[in-house]
Amino acid sequence: MELAIMTKEDLMNEILAAYNGGTDRLMSYVESLKEQSIASCKSTNGFGKILIIGETSLNEQQLKGFCKSKGISGDRVEFLCGYDRLKNRGVGKYQYNDDYSLIIVGPVPHSMRGIGEYSSIIAKMEQEDGYPPVARAYNGNGLKLTLSMVKHIINDKLDNGCIAVA
Repeated sequence: MELAIMTKEDLMNEILAAYNGGTDRLMSYVESLKEQSIASCKSTNGFGKILIIGETSLNEQQLKGFCKSKGISGDRVEFLCGYDRLKNRGVGKYQYNDDYSLIIVGPVPHSMRGIGEYSSIIAKMEQEDGYPPVARAYNGNGLKLTLSMVKHIINDKLDNGCIAVA
């Protein structure tokens, strides 16, 4: 099953099955997940903007400073935050838009404009063609946009080539 359309339960079941199949099977499964993640990043040029969507108390200047320290210009980081602001916004403008290389998503309203038949705006972006790679800011207890989580995602996406320094 493709990683982008898996439920948390499906993912856990596949990991457990791979674990029960022995170390070689587990390592093979982890590699396949890694390849899927990298493949989704190769669909972008890497030099686009990083969009951060969701409810957060994230300090934008701190995050832009971190990005600068990694060689990513601060003007490549864009924020779409706050439940009230998000409810009335759709994400259609990011579909088939080469200006964006990555979307980092935290907690978002369950109902947003343009969601269609999808359970959430996150599911829509992950399952429809044309969106940049979507990284969920998941901390083990749910979606949460923290500085450390966003730093971790950016470091990971720099390492696998999803975003590039310019």
